[in-house]
Amino acid sequence: MRSLKWSISHAVFVAEIDDEHKEIFEALSNVQEALGGAPAQIRTPMQRLVTAMVDHFAHEERLMRAARYTGMRWHKKQHENARKRVEQFVRRIGKGDAKAGPALVEYLSSWLGDHARLSDRMMGASLRNHKRGLFKMTFRAGTKPMDACAWVDANGDRFDPSSPR
Repeated sequence: MRSLKWSISHAVFVAEIDDEHKEIFEALSNVQEALGGAPAQIRTPMQRLVTAMVDHFAHEERLMRAARYTGMRWHKKQHENARKRVEQFVRRIGKGDAKAGPALVEYLSSWLGDHARLSDRMMGASLRNHKRGLFKMTFRAGTKPMDACAWVDANGDRFDPSSPR
């Protein structure tokens, strides 16, 4: 089994995504710890893990959509497949299958490492490049006077170029 601790080898170099990955690794570790106890003890850590994953996947997908990431369909499919597998494990655990918990931990520890090192790093590079592109300005020569133009910043907010910021 792979390590259940986040390390720099899992880094995507987008702080908010790396923080969410750390949370998922910690939740998975908590699930593993709860496997040794009574079946009722696994519910809370399992729910925390599932919630962290679902929220994280939704967050990544929003970021990819906003950045018009070309690999979004492929990346989102990986999320859907992982989500389905985890749901299957959760159902098995709920039915009392003693082998399902360790199998879930093994699957997710492997999947998370592989996904972070390849798919998420590709996405992270694209997001960083997209963010850099937001700071570029394009000027076009026109015939309108300056005060007749609608000036907007990279966020789409209007501003007056003659007033100090």
